[in-house]
Amino acid sequence: MNDLKRAVSSIRIGGAVAIVVALTLIVVPLVVDLGNYILTLMVSLLIYVTLSESWNLMGGYAGQVNLGLAAYFGSGALCHTLIYVAGAPLPVALVVGGLAATVVACIIGPPTLRLRGAYFGIGTMAVAEVMRLVMTTTFTQTIYPPASYWATFSLTKSYYIALAVAIATIVVTYVVVHSRLGLGLQAIRDDEDAANASGINPAKYKMIVFMISSFLAGVAGGAYSYFRVPVNVPQHFEMTWTIGAIVATTIGGWGTLTGPILGSIVFVILREILGRTVPTAYLVVTGIVFVLVIVFLPDGLTSAGAMIRSFFASPTTKARTSPSRETENP
Repeated sequence: MNDLKRAVSSIRIGGAVAIVVALTLIVVPLVVDLGNYILTLMVSLLIYVTLSESWNLMGGYAGQVNLGLAAYFGSGALCHTLIYVAGAPLPVALVVGGLAATVVACIIGPPTLRLRGAYFGIGTMAVAEVMRLVMTTTFTQTIYPPASYWATFSLTKSYYIALAVAIATIVVTYVVVHSRLGLGLQAIRDDEDAANASGINPAKYKMIVFMISSFLAGVAGGAYSYFRVPVNVPQHFEMTWTIGAIVATTIGGWGTLTGPILGSIVFVILREILGRTVPTAYLVVTGIVFVLVIVFLPDGLTSAGAMIRSFFASPTTKARTSPSRETENP
């Protein structure tokens, strides 16, 4: 009963904190002039939050390490741009971009999801690279937005679009994780054969979450393509988008809701600082930080609080929380 009360209290506190943070992010740009630099950095951060959460659904909760996230991000960016240039409203273009990424997932999913472990990652990465090469040879010219875009564009508007997409992604992730689907995904992650034996259909569950993850990545691509114009299509299919999402999620913590958020903050700030100070060593330093986190915080930054509390806990508290040992018979 006490554990249930603590869990309910934790959910309430977490929900209250999330609402306060969301309201702060909504209100601050309206009352404070953040400047173009900060707004640009915030848009980039929110895009990575969306991408990391979408990847975490597959990698963190379902245990399927998807190395082809850039394919869905790029598909969403491409279709969003084409629809928006044709005159479609922005929300419609964003949804169409997400649906286009979902269609790609429906084509790629059935054959690749039959693979397990490293083979699944290699298969998704190969498909993403093929798509990148096709886009590089097909879209040799940059796509320019219509004149109406420049008349209504502002960094603040791009910020709110990215913020809305990020909040929606977090809400979707929370709903999925706390649903029957989420429980099934975690069972598959822990032991797919055991999950199958208990009545869970791994192929069905993995395909559903693959489609959801791809849709979110596609919407993120659309939001980014609206922010970064003119649009160079091949750049949206580069492997760096997948790597960035994986690094951010690993730094923050796999299989947690707040992990990708914390990891994205660290990753974007680290990339910005190193990109300006030591651009030639940026990837090396990022890789070192990535390895240090894996070695000393294997569960990501979300586990740091528990480790610190355990370190400073009194011996009595540690003895109380440690599992009791059975007394040996004399």
